[in-house]
Amino acid sequence: MSANDLAVKYGTYQPENLLIILPLDEASDIIRERLRAEVRRELEYEYEDRISDAEEDASEWESKSDSYECDATCFARAVENALLAPSFEEAKIILERVRSDNREYF
Repeated sequence: MSANDLAVKYGTYQPENLLIILPLDEASDIIRERLRAEVRRELEYEYEDRISDAEEDASEWESKSDSYECDATCFARAVENALLAPSFEEAKIILERVRSDNREYF
């Protein structure tokens, strides 16, 4: 293969020029390969963005989950303390305090 053939095959010639210079079979193979590479790059960029967005969403949901778990633990401890309180009045105070501290749930 001559230097000119290599330049045509691996250069930056437009598809229209390749069809003029090379036989149809060679030109179509080169054009097909270039299109595949271009489509592959575009898909990789698109899916990288989607994966990045999904990872950010997962991180946000994990943070919310941790927050809810902490709140649930707080409520469980309050219920336990209320059940162990020596009187009904003290139990009521414990539960009212946890309710006022967590108004977003009530």
